[in-house]
Amino acid sequence: MRACGRPARFGRMTAKARWRVRAEVGVQEGPWQSVLPVGDAAILLEFGDRVEIAVNERVHRVARAAHRLIEHGKLPGVWGAIPSYATLLIEFDPLTIERSEILARLRTHLATAQEETSPSRRFLVPVWYAGEDLTDVAERTGMSTDRVVELHTSRDFRIFTVGFAPGQPLCGILPDALRLPRRGAPRSAVPAGSVAIAGQQVTIYPIASPGGWHLLGRTPALPFRAARRSPVLWSPGDMMRFYAIDRVRYEELAAASAAGEEWLCASA
Repeated sequence: MRACGRPARFGRMTAKARWRVRAEVGVQEGPWQSVLPVGDAAILLEFGDRVEIAVNERVHRVARAAHRLIEHGKLPGVWGAIPSYATLLIEFDPLTIERSEILARLRTHLATAQEETSPSRRFLVPVWYAGEDLTDVAERTGMSTDRVVELHTSRDFRIFTVGFAPGQPLCGILPDALRLPRRGAPRSAVPAGSVAIAGQQVTIYPIASPGGWHLLGRTPALPFRAARRSPVLWSPGDMMRFYAIDRVRYEELAAASAAGEEWLCASA
């Protein structure tokens, strides 16, 4: 699985492009490993090539610094900083600020500012474990279905990034015993609310969509609702933990969600 949040074409790019940017901005002086141009109005900071919590934390440390500088008007022309697994995309107006200046200001802020704690939240997400692949996952991992559920609910998962579908969290890291490659034949339609695993990650499908992950169950929570003040429930860097519910409770909470009730809360 590619850990970096960039299209595959950037993988072919090119040592030449990397060297050009490296020579221009002195990327070795930052917490990132390399910098890639993404057109003329964005740069991609790379922090590693693996899905790891420590790498993702470095991404979010720099993202917080960028957001703070933007909020205080110290990165004029910068529109946003978008974190992913092991990368940070910074979008800017090249007529207002040069990429070398962006990185220089980030380095200065990171070197002089007091370390900010991550403003992450923790979500407790109910799941009715009756997914189409639950029995298959148990058989392939040599466990009972109860043991699969026990392991899946045994730890907090970090939300590395949110994407693919609106509000879809991509989380990790699964216990080793639960790790399986994606299904050989993806489904053309996965029900909304499906909780699924693949590799070392966990996700929730917020809408009905194609998918090739293994379905363990369904949650009545709605990751995305356009009418909310903040349409997406969670943000990259938040934590998530699952707990089991039965079908009756699932239907009660699903009805509440359908009626517009917001019952899923996060703790700091």
